[in-house]
Amino acid sequence: MGSQTIQIYDSGRILEFGYNDLLTAHGGEMPGGVALVFKMMSHVFADIAKEIPVRGSCFFYSGLGDKGKGIIDGADFVMQVRKNNRLFLDLFHCEDKDAPPAPGGGKYYFELGFNQKCFAVSVQKNIITPEFFDFSKYIHLKRMQSKIISADEIKHLQELRLQLSQAIMKTKASRLFTVKQI
Repeated sequence: MGSQTIQIYDSGRILEFGYNDLLTAHGGEMPGGVALVFKMMSHVFADIAKEIPVRGSCFFYSGLGDKGKGIIDGADFVMQVRKNNRLFLDLFHCEDKDAPPAPGGGKYYFELGFNQKCFAVSVQKNIITPEFFDFSKYIHLKRMQSKIISADEIKHLQELRLQLSQAIMKTKASRLFTVKQI
């Protein structure tokens, strides 16, 4: 079911990270994305590959492009993919992938590489609720049009993000993702 911590080798030591470590490093704005990447790394590392990644061998591709800040920050905190120039955000790479669309563009498709292995990870279609998707898309459109987002809208978006993170953290990883080694 995935560990409650993520382990990674760095300079001959095993480091462990919990969800709250990733959330704190991110700053807390997008807890749903942090929960998603935490469960993804935990599941792929411990349950699928059954090994501890070497930090310098890691790379991460996000089909959300630069819009998935919680996911990107969480992946980077654990794997240091920005520092090692191993973070990839090309939206075109996932155009033909079977994964749900994201409200800000792209798809909920990821590639997680480590220890000379690569795993394609798609979020299951029922995980991102219609309410979260629709309201997030509405906010993205307002931002693109340089329209003012009200305090009530920001509050509602944060509530939806928190609800999403809680639902993700309660769900078995095998029900959240489709994973295959590529």
